[in-house]
Amino acid sequence: MRTALAPADFFHALPVALAPRLPAGLRGFDAARGRGRLMKLDYGHRETHFEVWHHVRTGRVEVGLHFEGRPELNQRALDFFRERMVEVKGALPRAELEPWERGWVRLYETLPAPELSDEVLALAAERLAAYMRTLQPILEEFWEKR
Repeated sequence: MRTALAPADFFHALPVALAPRLPAGLRGFDAARGRGRLMKLDYGHRETHFEVWHHVRTGRVEVGLHFEGRPELNQRALDFFRERMVEVKGALPRAELEPWERGWVRLYETLPAPELSDEVLALAAERLAAYMRTLQPILEEFWEKR
């Protein structure tokens, strides 16, 4: 049976559900609740963070990596990850890379979520773990080459 969750409960439970799905070396993320129905998770570079965002209007949860820094940083990230999309798609077949509002860039997918529930929590944690396991090593390479 599906249990509906309030946004505060969902986002409080998300890091707890996420951690055991990650290798030990990736469990040291910082998590912060954003405005509205979202959470940002990063490894020391807040302008490049993983995000889970509930889009109420469309009934979807977005899971992905966001680049929300200066426009030149975001453009470099777009170019860098565009060159690696074959590798990314091999592990994350539904991932899409795109520029979007305010000059930001995102690498993401969406999941059905007409409401927040324990079922959506488990799915979001699993997909976010896949994004973090796949993309964090590539993101570290991006930062090294910067």
